Amino acid sequence: MRIVVDSGELEDKLVMASKAVAKKSVKPVLAGFLFDVKDGEFNLHATDMETGVRAKVNTNELEGEGKFVVDAKTILELVKSLPPDVVEMTLEGDNLIITCGSSKFHLPTMDPLEFPEVTPAESEAILEIDTSILDEMVDKVIFAAATDEFMRNLNGVFWELTEGFLRLVASDGFRLALAEEKIDHEITADFLLSLKSMKELSNVLSNTPEPFVSLKYDGKRVSLTAGDVETIMRVVDADFPDYRRVLPPAFKTKVVVSRNELLDSLRRISVIAKKGSDAVKFEITEGKMTLSTKSPEAGEAIEEIEVQKEGEDLTIAFNPKFIIDALRKIDTEEVEMNFVDSTSPLQMNPLDVEGYIYIVMPIRLA
Repeated sequence: MRIVVDSGELEDKLVMASKAVAKKSVKPVLAGFLFDVKDGEFNLHATDMETGVRAKVNTNELEGEGKFVVDAKTILELVKSLPPDVVEMTLEGDNLIITCGSSKFHLPTMDPLEFPEVTPAESEAILEIDTSILDEMVDKVIFAAATDEFMRNLNGVFWELTEGFLRLVASDGFRLALAEEKIDHEITADFLLSLKSMKELSNVLSNTPEPFVSLKYDGKRVSLTAGDVETIMRVVDADFPDYRRVLPPAFKTKVVVSRNELLDSLRRISVIAKKGSDAVKFEITEGKMTLSTKSPEAGEAIEEIEVQKEGEDLTIAFNPKFIIDALRKIDTEEVEMNFVDSTSPLQMNPLDVEGYIYIVMPIRLA
């Protein structure tokens, strides 16, 4: 078997598949890429048993057929270090021989029969969407998902297709991020994808040159195809909480504030807050928002920001990290903050821009 491919093409496909490689596994083969040459095609596979990627590698020359597994970290680092040139790969016994220019490498391979099959969703495409739009939606919510894998119903992103909208929702129990986009579809479906799967999906969306991606869903798996790369994700068998229950139905106080001013103030005041109770008090009065925090060891910090306020004065406290995380995902000059009272969730969103809201629970004032 002989494969001749441009180093850039090989690197691109290895990078797209890399996040699906198992980081920790009792099976060494899961830490590798499966190279499959058959019927005149060279396909690359990676999986951690939860997420899988199948990428077609465009070759210059291809001879013979065969399968082998090679350690993913080793070959990815190696290919990244190669100059922009033609790479030749041949299989000799249990060794992969890689030649590029005057460089030559011998890499050991593993038994391909031990590598699990990556099975795509068995359905027709239910959705086609602009890659940049989906990439932005994922970026705006993924950070709010719970990182604890034992919280199965929150350790991921909830997808909802209904009434001509696609909604992505993530929550860790303390905050919630929701992004929605009006799209042309008549499908009603919802499913939960793990944080691991979403990170691989984000990796593919960020690296693909394809302007559109298509989605398939068969009740157990989701397949997303971007050109030569198909990402297969197993649906999490857990119920995501009803996110609508935490969306405030009405507000008593509305504040419009400069995104950059609030972000800069919170970054400064967090230096003191994180050495104390990790809480910042927001005192909202006419035309002014005062932020304050105290720490027995680090001292006290106070920041004042000019705001536009409608409704009642209010005093409320938050973990500043949660507000900062949301502000980093909002790209308008001003942010709208809507409050009910000191014990109810805050709703934040870009001013005069629909499609993104962020909910954060307050900290009870002592």
